[in-house]
Parts: sequence; structure tokens; C-alpha cells
Amino acid sequence: MRSFAGRRRGIGTVLGAGYFIIIMLAIFNLIMWEVNQYDAYQQLVSQMNQVDQDRISENLEFVDPGVMDLGTLGPYKCFNLTLRNAGGITVNTARLYFYNCSDNSLKIIEKADAGISVNYFSNGFINPGESDHKIGVVTTLDMSKATASRPYIIYLTTERGRTFSTVYPRTILPRPPNVGFIDIGPLRFKFDYYALNYTTSSKIIPTPAWIISPYSSGTPIMFFVTVMNTATDDDILLKRYCVFDCIELAQTGASGKVSSFYIVDKDSIWPGASTMFPYVDDPSQPGYDPYILPKNPDQNNPQGGIPNIIKFGAKTWATAEVQSLFSGGGGYAQYEYLVLMGFYYVYQGHDYGATIPFVAIRTNTPT
Repeated sequence: MRSFAGRRRGIGTVLGAGYFIIIMLAIFNLIMWEVNQYDAYQQLVSQMNQVDQDRISENLEFVDPGVMDLGTLGPYKCFNLTLRNAGGITVNTARLYFYNCSDNSLKIIEKADAGISVNYFSNGFINPGESDHKIGVVTTLDMSKATASRPYIIYLTTERGRTFSTVYPRTILPRPPNVGFIDIGPLRFKFDYYALNYTTSSKIIPTPAWIISPYSSGTPIMFFVTVMNTATDDDILLKRYCVFDCIELAQTGASGKVSSFYIVDKDSIWPGASTMFPYVDDPSQPGYDPYILPKNPDQNNPQGGIPNIIKFGAKTWATAEVQSLFSGGGGYAQYEYLVLMGFYYVYQGHDYGATIPFVAIRTNTPT
């Protein structure tokens, strides 16, 4: 029994030493695992910092007018996007987006690849220092129909995740002094000879509206106003309550009469049953096609913006009921009007209203 008890103590010592070695090895393995994980983390951070640095180094600029060499390729349209690489690193174009501001549609242009026959681009690698690089685009879009009142916003995304944008047609004005503009909040109203126009059923080409002559009583009339969005952080949606108020004056003073012309659809041409259409800003209603004033794409020019033509001609909001100016009950009496505009709009998800002191116009005044 004494011999057996001695052997048991020896086995217990061996087992204790074995457990101790196992624990030490586990602790050592844990420490080595943590060291390896930390080293892998540091490598990942370094790689991410390099990716971020490369991304920041990307700097593309669209060369005016942006879209060039319009043509056709079989049944499709083709053109070139012209860019300048002002950064210090090669840029690889990942995808192009064409956003139609008039109908809120989006066309996605992918890289040229086998099996893609339309809506693709080629020559997407842009080396540092290139000042006239052309990306070829084949698409179903007809960019020749783009106008200042129906522009496209073009987005170019890179493989590193940067996005560069421009507007076509690019009509951003230079940085002028405030003379020639009326600024109310993010809205800028252009003030020059061609910024205010009108049409009637007999004068269907927009004509400057400072003096409307001849003009007889009861003649329906529609006004065109140039407006820009100077904000760089969001678009502006115009509401159906926007109004162009003509306050009648006479030689003896204000008459108290007001002819109110409410906003009409952007497809309206002149006042008439088939040429002027109601403005629909409710997405649940048929014919939804609001005016969207695109944000100023030039971050370095807070006073810039994209000119948009806004049309007024309805006697009641959200209708196509024609409206006319007062003119003394007949004939060609001379009248003066002070014009105030009420603009109601949605900006950054909030509703705003602004009164715009605009212009003075006359009817039948000798030139």
C-alpha cells in the first residue's frame, strides 16, 4: 500500500506539470493570435489609408460643352464626353449616369463588354495630365434634344468611388456682380432683356414682355421667366401655387385690379386649349411632371446656377384656364402693371414661400 501511494503521488506530479504546460501553451497561442490579428489590422488600415489617398487624388473636370461630336451609330445615338484629368493619378471610369431633369428619368451607361450592344461607353481610362480625353458613348438617349429648360445632369463614377458631375447643356453663368439678378433665398431671377417673355395665340414665338403692343382686352397671354437655383446642396421643386401677379396701375394711381397667372406645365407653348397644359406637382395624379430646378453643380461658384424657363398662364392653379390682362374694356388703351411673383417650393424636404418684387411692364405704349 505504501508503494502504491507513492506511485500515485508521482502520477499526480506528472499530470500537474502537463496541465501547466498546456495552459502556458494556450496563453502563448492566444498572445500570438492577438499579435497576428493586430498586425493584420494595421496592414488593413494602411491599405485603406492608401485607397483613401488615391481616391482623394482623383480630380476630373468636364470640358465645355461636355457633350461633343453628336452623331449616330446604326439605330442608336453616339457622342463623346470630354474631360480633363487635373489629379495626379489615373482614373478608371466605372459607370455613367444621365439624369433627365424634365421627367426625372435615369439612364445608366455601363462599360463596353461582350453582349452589350447599346448604352455602353469606351475609353474610360483617363491618365494624369490629359486635357481633352474623350469617352465614347453609344446610347438610346438623344442628347440633341436637351435644352436649358430640359437639361441632363451627367454623373461619372470611378472605380475608387468618386463621383463627378456636370449639366448639359452647360449654361452656368460667370460670376457677375449682383446687378442683373434678383436673389431671394436659393432662387435667383435673371434680369435682362430676354429674361421675361410672353406669347399669345397670335404671337407664338416668345417675345420680350417689357412692352406688349398691340394688346386688346381679353386676349389670353402667357409669360416666361428665367429662374436659377444657386444652392449647391439640393434641387428645388416648384409647387402649383406659384403665381405671376400683374397689378394694374392708372394715371390716377393703383386701380386695385390684379391679373394672376399661375404656373403651367413646361410643355405649354402659348395660351390655348391644345397648347397650354395644367401644372401637376402631385405624384399621385396623372400627368405628374413638376419643375425641378437642379442644384448649382459648381461648388466653387455659389452665385452660379442653371437657368430654367418657368411658364405662367393659368387663371386658376393646377388648370389650363387661360388668363388675360386688363386693358380698359376694349381697344388699345395704354396700361401699366407692377409685377410681383409668389414662389412656393420644396427645398431640402421643407415647404417655402417667397414674394419676389420683379418688374414693371406696359401695354400699347409707343416705343
